[in-house]
Amino acid sequence: WGGLTNHHATNRLGLARWLTDRSNPLTARVLVNRMWQQVFGAGLVRTPEDFGTRGEPPTHPELLDWLAVELMDSGWNMKHVLRRMVTSRTFRQESEWRREVDDPENRLWARGPRYRLDAEVIRDAGLWAGGLLDLRMGGEGVKPWQPEGLWEELAHPKSNTRRYLPDG
Repeated sequence: WGGLTNHHATNRLGLARWLTDRSNPLTARVLVNRMWQQVFGAGLVRTPEDFGTRGEPPTHPELLDWLAVELMDSGWNMKHVLRRMVTSRTFRQESEWRREVDDPENRLWARGPRYRLDAEVIRDAGLWAGGLLDLRMGGEGVKPWQPEGLWEELAHPKSNTRRYLPDG
């Protein structure tokens, strides 16, 4: 645990303190990279599974470090960092192709993300706004209205999803 024994106890609490210690920014960097990936569709480190150790280095290392420090300085307030991302000029710009920028993979973040939110996030936000989202864990899922035949092409012939019946 590199340096763990010098400053922190060698137990689970010591590990947790070491993981969130300012002298070990890896945890904050990985977390903000995952948040960036969720918001923008791709991370600042394009290989989050190994976080650039054998893959690609960050596209914008200074931004990654700044966001990690912002997360730590805010008391690990993810809502604060997420708000910074979605109110940034980078996020608010249009997603259309810019002819003056040769950046087909959008590594320069010269345009906004093509998809802003996953379909499930939009669905759940709509259910929550309509008072239909049950916040308790477990239980039956809510089956909102959907266009007729939506699942026919995707459902296995013997699947229980072939005939979708919305909740009444």
